[in-house]
Amino acid sequence: MRHALGQRFILDLRVRIYGYLQQLSLSFFERTSTGELMSRVTNDVNALEQFVTHGSALTVVALLRLVGAAIILFLLDARLALLVLIPVPILAVLLRRFNTRVRPVYRRVRGRLGDINARLQDSLSGIQVIQAFGQQDRELERFAGESENYYRARVEGIRYWATFFPAMGLLASMGTVIVLGVGATMVVNDSLSLGTLVAFLSYVISFYDPIHRLTEIDNVFQEAIAAGERVFELLDETSDITDAPDAVDLVASDGEVAFHEVHFRYGSGDKVLHDVSFAMAPGEVVALVGPSGAGKTSIANLLCRFYDPIQGKVSLDGCDLCKIKLDSLRNHVAVVLQDAFLFNSTIRENLLYGKPEATEDELVAAARAAHAHDFIAGLPDGYNTQIGERGVKLSGGQKQRVALARAILADPRILILDEATSSVDAEAEYLIQQALESVLEGRTALVIAHRLSTIRNADKIIALEDGHVIEVGDHHELMHRGGLYSQLYHRQLELATTRDADPAGQA
Repeated sequence: MRHALGQRFILDLRVRIYGYLQQLSLSFFERTSTGELMSRVTNDVNALEQFVTHGSALTVVALLRLVGAAIILFLLDARLALLVLIPVPILAVLLRRFNTRVRPVYRRVRGRLGDINARLQDSLSGIQVIQAFGQQDRELERFAGESENYYRARVEGIRYWATFFPAMGLLASMGTVIVLGVGATMVVNDSLSLGTLVAFLSYVISFYDPIHRLTEIDNVFQEAIAAGERVFELLDETSDITDAPDAVDLVASDGEVAFHEVHFRYGSGDKVLHDVSFAMAPGEVVALVGPSGAGKTSIANLLCRFYDPIQGKVSLDGCDLCKIKLDSLRNHVAVVLQDAFLFNSTIRENLLYGKPEATEDELVAAARAAHAHDFIAGLPDGYNTQIGERGVKLSGGQKQRVALARAILADPRILILDEATSSVDAEAEYLIQQALESVLEGRTALVIAHRLSTIRNADKIIALEDGHVIEVGDHHELMHRGGLYSQLYHRQLELATTRDADPAGQA
């Protein structure tokens, strides 16, 4: 029963931590490594488990034994019982000093273990790059260094314990020696019977033994405290993005979006958007173009409300995004990223992620709209094919079409395409563009374009540079002006022409 209750506590704590992590804003995950978070959810919670399921019960038993033995000792002879208590204050002082010194050590131990997890997660995620550059030995050296740091922190804790525990035993032995010496004198003087002394000495052992147990448990307790501090430090994190007290549900949306004099920065860094203002009419396709670092993705992040502007506001249907409940907002917005993320499960489960209740007909219709049904049907298990971690068993174009089908199935009123075709080949790009023509119809769409030829038919094109809106207009207007957009377009056209004219150089 005790173990079952302990496991229930740990289960509830672990689930609560995971649920809490799901609510934190992206800025938190940008400054905290995945491996570190995994260590807190697994290793630190496991350290708490050791004390909750084992240490707590042993503590109660040891305290009961200690109190029982003390009562019997005082009943046998109060004078000798007081002598037995002489080492106890010294033991308490030593225990306090031990705890003061060892707790920071165990805190470092937990931190070093988190570093190992972070290094491991980073290396395994980038194993293709590591092998491609032949850096296995270098990564092994790095991992060995993190493991060495953990080892040293662990050994430091062991040294404290190896010094403290024998000292506790020595003091307890001194107490027994004092009782024996004084007791023997009392027997000689006929102030104490030999039988009482023998019985008293046996209970002295029963008195000090629980103290030894408590010191052992205290070591486990200190590790649990260090782990608990890290766990509850995580639970003390607050999200930068929360629902306002008067936030409302967005039942339906026309898809009218507006940026009003928006300024934005990431954390305490420099501003990445300066006084950005533009509007998107319902059903309008708006493309964002500009050099790398111009602020295109930042605008998409603000529209999804992954972040809030530091000045100005973003509105949907005339309502400030900060006044709309997050779940409600994101039910009306879907994103297809350049690096399409797919979960390590089946194609079906990935497609249903945005709409778990979708029917089979809806699922297939979405795949057909994304030009993904044919290749899915050709796979060994069709829609039930396992695609591996991050969709590794699919090509880049296939992953993008699955991600697009997932967005289509969610049926968003607003669709954000963040350079969704920039990392695929020409054939895959053609298929995705074919899919987009039908998908974007009737939806408000924000398209972040890398290949400018793909957004010629956009209703509005916004050219950005250094976080400023430089130009706004359609393709023909901006080409006629000869400004930033025209320069970028001609530059890409020249590069494409050069590649076509020199296929050997392209290869």
